Amino acid sequence: MQPGNPDTRRDFGYEDRTVPGDGMSGREFGSLVGEFFDQGKRLIRAEIALARTELRQEVTKLKAGGVMVGVGGLLLFIGALAFAAFAIVLLDLVLPLWAAALIVTVLFLAIGAGVAMAGIKSLKQIHAPNQTIQTLKEDSQWASRTFQSVKSQMHGHA
Repeated sequence: MQPGNPDTRRDFGYEDRTVPGDGMSGREFGSLVGEFFDQGKRLIRAEIALARTELRQEVTKLKAGGVMVGVGGLLLFIGALAFAAFAIVLLDLVLPLWAAALIVTVLFLAIGAGVAMAGIKSLKQIHAPNQTIQTLKEDSQWASRTFQSVKSQMHGHA
């Protein structure tokens, strides 16, 4: 076991978080509170690591969606300029120039809106760090039960 490697250090599972009833009778309140806060610190560090992992995954999705929107927009713009010129010249053969320009403009606005909506839909698939939120709730319940247990046992021995 290497102390510097977080993957090999001993983490406390949910079962390890309980305070045994028999083991506290001979211990001082300060010792129990100190242990409680030490475990709390370890728990907070583990929650922060979990949140970082989840957020990293969501940032990766955000980057991919953002790149898709940006590249799609740039290609749409370049293609639109070239095709708009072509379409206007082609339609000018059968319609007045102003009508040809209007038709091409409306067509490209509709296509651009479709691409932008697809990018927005992709970005909406990013979620909150649900696993971290759930474990924080569990940790809060554990801390409350543990502290109440320590407090009630210490009042019983006082």
